[in-house]
Amino acid sequence: ALLADMGRTAGFGATSVELLVSESEEAFSSSLVRAHLKDGNPTRAALLLGRYWEIEGRIQEGKKKGRTIGFPTANIALGETLHPAYGVYAVRAGIESERDIAWYDGVANLGLRPTVDGKVPLLEVHLFDFSEDIYGSHMRVALVEHLRPEIKFSGLEELKNQITLDSAKARDILRLEDWDADWPASGFLPQKPEI
Repeated sequence: ALLADMGRTAGFGATSVELLVSESEEAFSSSLVRAHLKDGNPTRAALLLGRYWEIEGRIQEGKKKGRTIGFPTANIALGETLHPAYGVYAVRAGIESERDIAWYDGVANLGLRPTVDGKVPLLEVHLFDFSEDIYGSHMRVALVEHLRPEIKFSGLEELKNQITLDSAKARDILRLEDWDADWPASGFLPQKPEI
């Protein structure tokens, strides 16, 4: 009502709409989407958005420590974007070319990388079964499932062992997804009723 009154005075229109709620009785709200992401629940955010939430940016060179333990990563600086819960995620990453986007499954760490004394938040994405040079490419990363929080390990060998476990779990989760189906394609997301 206040906005409509102000509009009449200032010469613009305002239309009031009813609150829309999801099948899980949550209001469709950007604040709620952000809260789910900050709580490490990208699946709940995706149900409100109708798609997985993505971080995108240019792939930059890192210190290449992941490569030394068999898990090379494509790194994206987070900058001023929303920072979801720090930790490890099962992801779907799209690498853009001049003609299209090629999508790959992967596992990613989002955060400060405490084992290597990282100081600046970063998204590090390890793409499964991938070995191309993609530095400088534009990449979109869909957060599918939060696997665990960030942990400081005693060293790179312990980190390598955990990434091996994280990768297996991410592959299992991503294998459930039918990426060519209508939304929601995932077996762990409720289906929309037939109309």
